[in-house]
Amino acid sequence: MILGGLVGNTSIDTILAGRPASLRVVGHLPQPTHDAAAAMLGRTVYVFGGGAATSTATVVRVSLSGSATNAGTLIEPLSDLGAVAIAGKAYLVGGYTGTQFATAVLRHAPANDTVVARLPAGLRYAGVAALDGTIYAAGGLTPSGPTRAVYAVRPGTKPRLLGQLPKPEQAGALAALHGTLYYVRGREVLAINPRTGKVTVAAHLSVSLANATATTVGNAIVIAGGGTNGIWALTP
Repeated sequence: MILGGLVGNTSIDTILAGRPASLRVVGHLPQPTHDAAAAMLGRTVYVFGGGAATSTATVVRVSLSGSATNAGTLIEPLSDLGAVAIAGKAYLVGGYTGTQFATAVLRHAPANDTVVARLPAGLRYAGVAALDGTIYAAGGLTPSGPTRAVYAVRPGTKPRLLGQLPKPEQAGALAALHGTLYYVRGREVLAINPRTGKVTVAAHLSVSLANATATTVGNAIVIAGGGTNGIWALTP
């Protein structure tokens, strides 16, 4: 499922779903948005924040059939954030409030977002994924510029610097498959070892991508968008 996004300079409300090779429109969000984040809890997808002209605090509930309804608000407006699901809970990482870069890792519950960790600096446009109960954030934009840092965060503990990307990056996507993290940005897909932090080149893309999506689907990572209408499948 792919929700909203930016086409040209215009936010859209489209909900696409289906097999990666044959996505189709199944519904529409209550309002157009981009720079949001989504996580699947049970058999329901939740869309957090984002916005069109400004950052919003909106939470939207989306059924697998494509029906979308507003489902509350965050404790503050957030766009450019990441979201993951761990043990039936949604965790939100960084973002932009409209006035400042967010440092919080939030555990979301209706009307009760809880800060479970603080990043060393405000972070937006990071690649965010979860693996074995740990949240990972790779690259992103800090107040001092793009970063190479890859952080590992166990909810309730201080973030740990796991490793470094080859160069500062922002607007990348991160997904986990078979115990490895994959970071997608530009023409490269980087493999990140979550135990050692070692980074290697896993694949090369035919086009350069920014702000793509990366989602684990079965035994592949599906990469979509990123300034194109292309869909790619990465298999180990």
